[in-house]
Amino acid sequence: MNRALIVALLVCGCIGVAGQASGHTVFRKEMQKKYPKTKVACEACHPKGEPRTERNKFGELFYERLKEHNLSSQWEAFGEDREAKTKFEKEVMLPLFVKALDEVKELESKDGPTYDELLKNAKLAGTKVKKPGAKSKDDEDEDDDDDDGQGKDKGSPTALRSSDEE
Repeated sequence: MNRALIVALLVCGCIGVAGQASGHTVFRKEMQKKYPKTKVACEACHPKGEPRTERNKFGELFYERLKEHNLSSQWEAFGEDREAKTKFEKEVMLPLFVKALDEVKELESKDGPTYDELLKNAKLAGTKVKKPGAKSKDDEDEDDDDDDGQGKDKGSPTALRSSDEE
């Protein structure tokens, strides 16, 4: 987005290398499947305007569950092999993310509701209610800040890198 950096997810699925999807894209697309009435942006897991190596509380919950798998390093090791990356995303990254999402969604946020409730109702930062009858991704919500979903960190697969700050 021009005003708000997507994602993600990656969540995000916020980054692409020569048209390739990173872990963020895979994660964001899975969240979109699980929460079809909610548009999920990178800011669901990453602070607005910060590098994708930074995570908010929700993003840290995923990172805590996935960091031991070194998914970003493994994904990057495939280099330009798009087919291998896609296979790795589907066979390794996605199942691990789904497991983490199943755990995280049951946790209560600092304000009380579970993350599942926040996602279903688009009350989590970086989420919006999709506009009924939206025909394209540029018309999924009621504002005009949609973009290609790639964010400003294109070419930098950072799906599971951590920072010292939360």
